[in-house]
Amino acid sequence: MSLTPPRMLLDIRGQSASLDRSLEQQCGAGRLALLEAAALLRSAKNVVIVGMGASLNAAIPLENLLCAHGIGSCSIEAGEFLHYRLSAYPDATIAVVSRSGESVEVAKLMAALHGRQPIIGITNETGSTLAREADVVLDVGSLPDEMVAIQSYTGALLTLYLLGMAAVDKWDVGRRELDTVLAEMPGWIAANLEASRQWDAFLERDLAVYLLGRGPSYGSAAQGALLFNEIAKASAIGMGVASFRHGPIEVVDQDFRGLIFIPCGNTRGLNLSLAEDVQRFGGCVRLIGPQDADVAELQWIDTPSCSDMLAPLLEIVPVQVAAMRLAELRGVVVGSFRYTTQVTRHEGSIWVESPPTVDS
Repeated sequence: MSLTPPRMLLDIRGQSASLDRSLEQQCGAGRLALLEAAALLRSAKNVVIVGMGASLNAAIPLENLLCAHGIGSCSIEAGEFLHYRLSAYPDATIAVVSRSGESVEVAKLMAALHGRQPIIGITNETGSTLAREADVVLDVGSLPDEMVAIQSYTGALLTLYLLGMAAVDKWDVGRRELDTVLAEMPGWIAANLEASRQWDAFLERDLAVYLLGRGPSYGSAAQGALLFNEIAKASAIGMGVASFRHGPIEVVDQDFRGLIFIPCGNTRGLNLSLAEDVQRFGGCVRLIGPQDADVAELQWIDTPSCSDMLAPLLEIVPVQVAAMRLAELRGVVVGSFRYTTQVTRHEGSIWVESPPTVDS
């Protein structure tokens, strides 16, 4: 008797086809909107990119890409921007990233911003509040997920990467590198799924996992922690590599579990140095990035090589698999939510009607 695989497994496996779909959208029907949005970013006095959860994490590589090319940008959680920072950016172009386009903070922010300054909406739902209220709308075009942002997350990464590369007049360069990466995706996803049980020894003691990155990969660290929280209901901390050195490194001992993102780029050596220190202090660490043959004594998850701006598209895949595997080891129903829904529509309360029943 065949068993139906968990929907999350299908979402992870389906990312290659979903990314092809998003690429077709941005280069086809959505091309004019993307170029219009890119022109807004290029001419902006300041750019503020807002979102919640996975959408905010997907915005971090775009923030880094724009800043690296002299376009002043910052990424801010939509709730923080709404309640504390709105008046500080009256001349900014606002890019709002939201899978549903209906998250409560995004809906309130659109009402507060409407007619005041240019708004770019990046969403998977073209009939949403965000899509109706934004001046320019980019349809991510990814395949839908069950609950946790998997295909929609990598689809947002792809869309924001192309938007950023168009804004800095590097569309052709971006397309060439993206085509190379997408050609690697089917095999990369399949290899990680096939190796899912190789996470067992790393995860077996059910310890908190630290995910550490810099620059664009800081987004991967934050998203990775969110995946462990949402999928496995497990403790995980996403943090910058430099911040981890400034105190939190004191937690390292034989029970420490860390994932360090080490893409190509100008801080690769610094990240590698931290990994060597953690191992020297007795911690267990795995590196996610193109493997360096000179440090083979460290445990690597060897990703295909690409620029650090595009690396988040590849490096999140093994973390998706690890979080799913930990859920299986903990006996958690993969893809289930206990306390919340896919779209958060209320700021002040978790329960809309009645709380779900939680097995004791």
